[in-house]
Amino acid sequence: MNFRKSLAIMAVAATISLPAWASSGVYSVTGKIALQGAISAREISAADFAAIGQTTIETKVLTLGDQPHKVTGVLARDLLNYVGSIGNKISVVALDGYTMEIPMEDIQQYDVVIATEIDGKALTVRDKGPAWIIYPVSQHKELDDTVYEARSVWQVKSITIE
Repeated sequence: MNFRKSLAIMAVAATISLPAWASSGVYSVTGKIALQGAISAREISAADFAAIGQTTIETKVLTLGDQPHKVTGVLARDLLNYVGSIGNKISVVALDGYTMEIPMEDIQQYDVVIATEIDGKALTVRDKGPAWIIYPVSQHKELDDTVYEARSVWQVKSITIE
């Protein structure tokens, strides 16, 4: 194998092993946020996830059956604190345009995760990524309801704090 072909293969391998969102934003957060004293918008990236700190919970995921899954991401309340949220609810928009409002009470009361991995596998657009709002259904039986299933937005494109 020649040197150029080896470099091309290594480049493709490196690209495949990186999470899809490693160099660009996973989603954007806009609306009533205070960054350095100003209302602003923010692309949330892998660096932000590292700064916020990721968490893993084990829970049933409403659209994946009854078995528990290890869900990894950031707690929604930690993300909102990180950007300086000053709103009462969030509006989440998916890549396909699906939009859902989530009351701030949900985020404060429950460990709602903005997941980027399930069972150790990074979420891609094909499997409901790059980010998915997941409620801790196994820890709170009242969340096993169609209301919370509708709020469990996958393929998150943006979050607006209102």
